[in-house]
Amino acid sequence: METLVARLISPKIALLCSMGVSAALLIGAHLFERVGGLAPCLLCLDQREAHWAAFGAAAATMLAAKAFQERIMLVAALGALMLIYLFSAGLAGFHAGVEWGFWDGPAACAATGAGAPVLDISGEDILSSLSQAGPSGPSCEEAPWRLMGMSMAGYNALASLGLALIVGMGFRDAWRQNQDQGPFVIGQTS
Repeated sequence: METLVARLISPKIALLCSMGVSAALLIGAHLFERVGGLAPCLLCLDQREAHWAAFGAAAATMLAAKAFQERIMLVAALGALMLIYLFSAGLAGFHAGVEWGFWDGPAACAATGAGAPVLDISGEDILSSLSQAGPSGPSCEEAPWRLMGMSMAGYNALASLGLALIVGMGFRDAWRQNQDQGPFVIGQTS
């Protein structure tokens, strides 16, 4: 069973899943915004940044692994990707908790607007602005869309956890290959 899973979740498959699923989540978020008319809140935009980072890291790793064929670089990149997805899952879970009212969201998510930008800013202004509402936009506390009771943030948390697991399996496989063998070839299986 372990060899079947190792073949299914090789480092290459983990990187391809990372790029594909992160791209699909980003496309879906942009479609909800542009076609569905659901403007993202500040926490939604932060969650997108995590997937942009993961997509870029996975794509760069695919290119670098082919160019340099260094297994330790692949191990490090997969470990970093796993951390990005765990951070994404935590951020999305935090946002889902804000939507359910389990805890308060950041003051910048209050969607009350801050007015015109101020160019002459002092240190006191910056400190006081941390507790004030930020630019206008939808509130992070209201989920504009739910499917079976779960918001987009909840689904993002589940997807990010799944990706962390897949990338973690690829990391484990790359780590074992690094311990057992010499130079790495991205298409190579154990």
